[in-house]
Amino acid sequence: MRNLEEKLHVLKQEKEALDDLAMELELADEDELVLYRVGEAFLHLPLSQAQKRLERDQSHIDTRISTLSTSSEDCDTQMKALKVQLYAKFGSAINLDE
Repeated sequence: MRNLEEKLHVLKQEKEALDDLAMELELADEDELVLYRVGEAFLHLPLSQAQKRLERDQSHIDTRISTLSTSSEDCDTQMKALKVQLYAKFGSAINLDE
């Protein structure tokens, strides 16, 4: 569960960075080459191509965030159901809180 939350936090930070980049690209000149991160490297790309990549990257990260959020919610629901069953069986003899 913590692993999913950590991944979700990292993805949200990446999304914020992409949103900031979108704002910056709106202010850029059409004729300028833009540094755009691809993997671990930065490439000089024309503004239009950088904007297309940015849109693609934003939709990809939105999909990943949605998937991880759903997985996290499913895990949380399952854990709550299991806690109810375990507390019903063992009562106060166990402590399942973190």
